[in-house]
Amino acid sequence: MTMKDTTAGRRLFELMAGFWKTQAVYLATEAGIVDAIANAGRIRTVELALATRTDADALGRLLLFLESLDVVEGDEPSGYALTAVGELLRTDAEDSMRDHVRIYGSHFYPAWGALSHSLRTGRSAFAHVYGSDLFSYLHQNPEVSLTYERAMVAGTLFFSAVSRVHDFSGARRIVDVAGGHGALLNEILNANEGPRAVLFDAPHVIEETKDRPIATDHADRCERVAGNFFESVPSGGDVYILSRILHCFDDEACHRILTNCRRAMAPGGRLVILERILARGTGSSLTQGYNMHMLVVLGGGRERDETQYRTLLDKAGFTVKAVHGLPLETHLVVAEPS
Repeated sequence: MTMKDTTAGRRLFELMAGFWKTQAVYLATEAGIVDAIANAGRIRTVELALATRTDADALGRLLLFLESLDVVEGDEPSGYALTAVGELLRTDAEDSMRDHVRIYGSHFYPAWGALSHSLRTGRSAFAHVYGSDLFSYLHQNPEVSLTYERAMVAGTLFFSAVSRVHDFSGARRIVDVAGGHGALLNEILNANEGPRAVLFDAPHVIEETKDRPIATDHADRCERVAGNFFESVPSGGDVYILSRILHCFDDEACHRILTNCRRAMAPGGRLVILERILARGTGSSLTQGYNMHMLVVLGGGRERDETQYRTLLDKAGFTVKAVHGLPLETHLVVAEPS
């Protein structure tokens, strides 16, 4: 075997073993291993096994694997501690991504196991596995819905950059359409004293926000409204935000959402969209992977390239005015009525 063949073979092994990493990180989080290490600061395997009620030998193997993944650092004589990556998995971390790991390692994991269904039919593997589309499933399972919404917040490390690339200071009324638990809107209101806001989402999601910062810290500036964006959105806003919403739906559904925003918008208003934009030759598979994820989990969802977004917006009566890059391959698109 040539050196080239050996390199290719190793790469193929790594590709096929991707699920090892997913489940190792998921179990380290779900089984309380990460939190136990965090509480101890540094801990040996035997003590950690007692704290987490796991088998010491199996746990030792897992820790060796997690060390190779840069989730923990250390060894058996000195004990193990969390790395910067591991710190993100702590329950009590301010920027915790624990729920992101939980939803991917549990509910999304079996859906990807049924990828062949999506490939054959072009439909959601999640719905095939669970017997219900994602959003109906979340509505029917409040605990999973909470985990999902927290996971969406955990995957938004770019939110703090939004107000740096787009000026919201002159806005009078910002409407965050399908804004979840209000994490983005909270960031915007923290950075801008003038605007008032509306957080708009499905009734069960709005109910979940009653103890969130958007409700407790900005009760005097932010109205929380429940509804269905396929029917209508709150009117009179001069800024409408769609953060990672359009990639969940096909073009027809997106047209309905965009048209409702256009119809509700105050004169001189603008639309702010946050999405990953497909581009070839970027050297990263994150956006391309999310493009597949939208197929597997949602069926009709997809990531789009800039031309596709411009076409989508043009058909709904908008013109793209600016496109700004954000961390994690996300982009902020500003559009105004044509």
